[in-house]
Amino acid sequence: MFTMKYLIINADDFGMSQIFNDVILNLIKKNQIRSTTVMVNHLTDNQKNQFDELISLSKKMNLSIGLHLEFKNDDYEPQIKSQVAKFKQIFGFNPSHLDIHKAHGFKDSFSFVAKFCKETKVPLRNMGLLLKGVKSTRSEAFFGSIENFNDIEGWIKTFEDGEYYEIAFHPGKFDPDCKSSLNKDRARDVKYIVKLNSILKENNIELVSYLDLAATFR
Repeated sequence: MFTMKYLIINADDFGMSQIFNDVILNLIKKNQIRSTTVMVNHLTDNQKNQFDELISLSKKMNLSIGLHLEFKNDDYEPQIKSQVAKFKQIFGFNPSHLDIHKAHGFKDSFSFVAKFCKETKVPLRNMGLLLKGVKSTRSEAFFGSIENFNDIEGWIKTFEDGEYYEIAFHPGKFDPDCKSSLNKDRARDVKYIVKLNSILKENNIELVSYLDLAATFR
């Protein structure tokens, strides 16, 4: 008897660019992803309709909308609380999960974010360290934006029955007005997401969201 394996495909950087937002919304509507993380400090008036559409989609499908935390300095606690409050003001609900933008530059922030997640019971993207009382996937999130597809395919073949995994992408199209270091790779990420979805069933993997992961900890 086969037991399913579970994969969260998370699209980072919603809010960074209207162009990126449109692509992420399209992937959600096509059921290619069921999770995204939002950069609340980037919200502008011309993105309001896109944020409203994301909220509407979350009411119709199993979609996790998380917070993509951005830090300007090492005074982490007030920045976490401020961005979570802003997220709730925009969406009317708490983030489904948290992760850290450019985490390699703020490695010491992880313990502060993990402490917040433990206290609030909000899942945290696994940054390579499992902590007691913190909800996360079993293994460190795979960073799909810097991998070739053969490595991604090899990775999913290592999945164990009944376990949850996550892969992070930065889907979009080139935005000449955005200074993202991954700008030129975002169209490739879209192709990878579509290709990855095409091989999930044959590998006995179900596409899920952070809402499903959180439910396993109750």
